[in-house]
Amino acid sequence: MAESISFEYREDNDVVLVTVGSSISGSELRNPLMASCNLLREKSGASYLIDISEENTLNEEDTEWVIQHFIPLVKRSCAGRIVLILPFNDPRKETIDEKFSELIGYFYAEDYEGAIKVLDDEDIKEQEEKAPKFAGKTKKQWRDHFSYVWFKYSIFPLAIAIIVLLVLGIFGKSRNDVVIYSFGYFEVDDTYMVEVMKNEGYQIPYFPAAVVVAPNQEGKKATGYDQENASAFFMTNPDVIVSDGVTYSYYYSSFGVYPEAYQRILDGLNAEAKKHVEPVYMSAADAQEAVRKLNAWTGKGDPDIENNDVTNDDSTKVIIGLRLNDTEACKKLGYSSGWEKSDSRLIFSMYAKCTDREKAEKALGALLNSAY
Repeated sequence: MAESISFEYREDNDVVLVTVGSSISGSELRNPLMASCNLLREKSGASYLIDISEENTLNEEDTEWVIQHFIPLVKRSCAGRIVLILPFNDPRKETIDEKFSELIGYFYAEDYEGAIKVLDDEDIKEQEEKAPKFAGKTKKQWRDHFSYVWFKYSIFPLAIAIIVLLVLGIFGKSRNDVVIYSFGYFEVDDTYMVEVMKNEGYQIPYFPAAVVVAPNQEGKKATGYDQENASAFFMTNPDVIVSDGVTYSYYYSSFGVYPEAYQRILDGLNAEAKKHVEPVYMSAADAQEAVRKLNAWTGKGDPDIENNDVTNDDSTKVIIGLRLNDTEACKKLGYSSGWEKSDSRLIFSMYAKCTDREKAEKALGALLNSAY
């Protein structure tokens, strides 16, 4: 078997056949698999056959991607049966059954001809047709349905909570005289920062926060809607935004490029703060590379970004905020990082769409000074 991966539609048997080579992983594996699901949707009713090389074993990251992204996509795309083509005594079957049996209904076959026989098995068809149905679905079909759409139901309470917060933030804008939004892999206790802002004359400061798990080397996994959750809170029109060293690069467009303001903040820091605060620079090209990395990690979108999707490849770096290098000072402000080895330092910025730059500059300078 080849080392690459390929897929095709075979009209004579109405199947989409995927052939997975021996040494294939990462985006080279994921992109064709997602494309094969697009073909499945086009060929409504087709069955899905996956011929897996004897030498191919999924690594931990690809296994997690298969569970979280690929299998749900297959279930949404495939109206026929799913057959995995593996040798009869293949030791990988045990792992497949252990990890996937509750997530996906599938059959085994030793080769392509055997897979076609499975598809033509009248006994299996009869069992499927005779299975009792409830509201048009069998018990197994309902189980599969909720296995793959549970997040749509569970997201409703989250959505309601976000809407409430947004309503409070948007319609209460006249009450919240300064908004400081934090997003990253941390928890935020705003008690200290509230006092700092009140001392600066802001009587009703607002500190919305969102937990975001970005691509990382620690095995931390996103929930599936981290990005949507984080993006929603930008509707509160913050004055200042705060992120961590792992997360910030994926939100390049949200960081304000105000070099004069950042220089004034740096000049106005107390002596101790000046030792630990430094400018953060980034380019549009850096941002596009971050998008590629994020897409590859989540399995969403094209990690190689088509040429016609590239809007700016400018490598000119510009200042987008200020980094607080002292992790103890970050804790003093109320941030408890979830990272164990990754960059937990905080990046502070004036929001790119802040409506009052003078207020944002004043608030940001006060926060950094208050860390010491």
